[in-house]
Amino acid sequence: MLNRLRRLPAKLSTHLRLLRDDPEAFGRNLLQFTDPGRFEDRLLDVLDQPPLHVQVASGLGPALNVLQPILAPGAMTGGPNTIVLLAALTAEAGVPVRIVTNRAGHRADPAWFTSHVESLLGRPPPPGLQVATGSDPAAPATVGADDLWLATHWTTAQGLRPVLPRMRRPWFLYLIQDFEPGFYAWSSNYALALETYAMPHRAMINEAFLAEHLRQQGPGCYADPAFSDTQCAVFEPAVDRRVFHAPAARPPGSPRSRRLLFYARPTNARNMMGLGLRALRSAIEQGVFPGAWEFVSIGGRGSLPDIALGGGHVLRPAPWASYAGYADSLREADILLCPMLSPHTSYPVLEMAACGGIVVTNSYGPKTTQALRALSPEIIGAPPTVDGFVDGLRDAAARCGGARHERLALASNWDEVLRPVAAWAAAAVREAAP
Repeated sequence: MLNRLRRLPAKLSTHLRLLRDDPEAFGRNLLQFTDPGRFEDRLLDVLDQPPLHVQVASGLGPALNVLQPILAPGAMTGGPNTIVLLAALTAEAGVPVRIVTNRAGHRADPAWFTSHVESLLGRPPPPGLQVATGSDPAAPATVGADDLWLATHWTTAQGLRPVLPRMRRPWFLYLIQDFEPGFYAWSSNYALALETYAMPHRAMINEAFLAEHLRQQGPGCYADPAFSDTQCAVFEPAVDRRVFHAPAARPPGSPRSRRLLFYARPTNARNMMGLGLRALRSAIEQGVFPGAWEFVSIGGRGSLPDIALGGGHVLRPAPWASYAGYADSLREADILLCPMLSPHTSYPVLEMAACGGIVVTNSYGPKTTQALRALSPEIIGAPPTVDGFVDGLRDAAARCGGARHERLALASNWDEVLRPVAAWAAAAVREAAP
């Protein structure tokens, strides 16, 4: 007892130092005393997929089941919109499609979903496109034994494991829109995401840069070059010019300050917010931005405060905007700083280029500086270093002021790029089950 009392001041001192140096870590440690069960749960660094509740019925015609945990206005960014478009175009190819959500307590609003699909397609949704809810064990979604599943993220691929043995075809289609193990450096989630590339699947890969990265790295099925050649459909993203286009020319002499947007996402490590912030501060210190400039952060969804940049400049967060409002913000800006440590380009990079603005992003693997410039002369692909971003920002600032032109070498509508992929997916659904 005496020894325990002697150790108490030392332990108390350790906890007080942690409270001073890292209040967030102190709060986590406090859970082991206030809520031991929750503390133990948090020790498991695994991003679990919500359970998928379905009943598999025989005698139904084959359909495509798209597993997408949530469909809601605040969740529809570039990746989820691509999922919805692919589902709609596959339904237009004559195959019934169910988008199955499974986020606990979530149900998509049918009126909003119909309106959103129509805004993406430019026409009413096909009658074969439905939304089903697979989150309620008391009311599971009904699917057919001859159906094919489409995973939209590594967690949904893992979430299909209990369902695939109940299907006549124990493989799935996999929409791959980034190298997702890279979201979780050297961790349990990295291993689980990497494992999905070895699961039995056929892939639809968003961008040739990403497809080449998978070929070069060779995870799972991709260790065999023939897999990429025979079991994968690769497409380039489109940028809707009805939404993303260059602004009208300003009248001569119209006074305004310059504006830089920083795609700052503190919860997405691949967007390298810290590196981008250091580069901005260094560029300001070096006089890269002469005259009046505004600095605005986007992508943080309300999680960022005002951040001092030095020299009297402040990075101020923009409020969350609608899709059209987001496009307006790109047109009103001169430069977008969008770090992206990934083989995927990132939609904001392409959308800003379509708006005629200058983009500073970074190279990575097959996504070289030259390849980015070939997409658009407005895209500056810097090395992913502080000095590289500063040089890119210096180049971008020097180019501001001229007339804005859209020179993006990508399709302007998704029909053009996704219709062949949707036809490929529809053909896979129609294949006779064993």
